[in-house]
Amino acid sequence: MASDLPRETGEPMAFLRIEQKCGKIYLLPYSSLISAELTPEGCDDKSDKLELVFASHDVTVTGFHLKELLDGLQKTIRHVIRETSSAKSGFPDKQQGSGNIPPPPSVKSISVEEVGAKAKAGAKA
Repeated sequence: MASDLPRETGEPMAFLRIEQKCGKIYLLPYSSLISAELTPEGCDDKSDKLELVFASHDVTVTGFHLKELLDGLQKTIRHVIRETSSAKSGFPDKQQGSGNIPPPPSVKSISVEEVGAKAKAGAKA
């Protein structure tokens, strides 16, 4: 699972790379990140939800142990967020990890929507 979700490099990055299972890839500049919000498991759903608002796109990531992703984003050292297949990752429960080391994040899904796309779709209807 760790190979599916690369760790931070330790150096600030200019872009965040978002990879969806279907093969679609987005490069979004950190300079256009407006806000990030983490809703932990149990608040609204059975998995964590990380919402990222960029100037041009809204990104929603669902999965488990996503606080590590948020921490990396805060330091601008997280360079890739990649969807993993549920069969491959197994979506670990909250208890996994060894000792004081938390388990790595497991991304269940990523949705990316261009800002204003909902308004455009509504205007066409």
